[in-house]
Amino acid sequence: MTRLAKRLVLTYVLLTLGLAALGAHGQTRYRHHALLLEHKEEALVTLAGRRAEAAAVNGPLAIAHWARAAGMVPAPEATDVMQVAPSPVPPPEARHLPPLMEIRTVWR
Repeated sequence: MTRLAKRLVLTYVLLTLGLAALGAHGQTRYRHHALLLEHKEEALVTLAGRRAEAAAVNGPLAIAHWARAAGMVPAPEATDVMQVAPSPVPPPEARHLPPLMEIRTVWR
């Protein structure tokens, strides 16, 4: 075996071992990633439960019940609407603008 052949065999063995080590490291990272995804799913389920518990205390329905119990009277939504333009709305065939937009506030 010549000197060049020995170097080539040594290089081949070292590169194969390096590739095996890189593959093992990649598999370790893959397993770690899968574990993190499982933890994320568990955390999301826990968060959904906590949000449901919190909504019972300070959600929109809880606030509405508290307001009624405190003697507050709900105002109709019609008083919250403001006319932006004083002129009447043109008929649909003459309009070149998109349909009107409505904005609502939601307690979260």
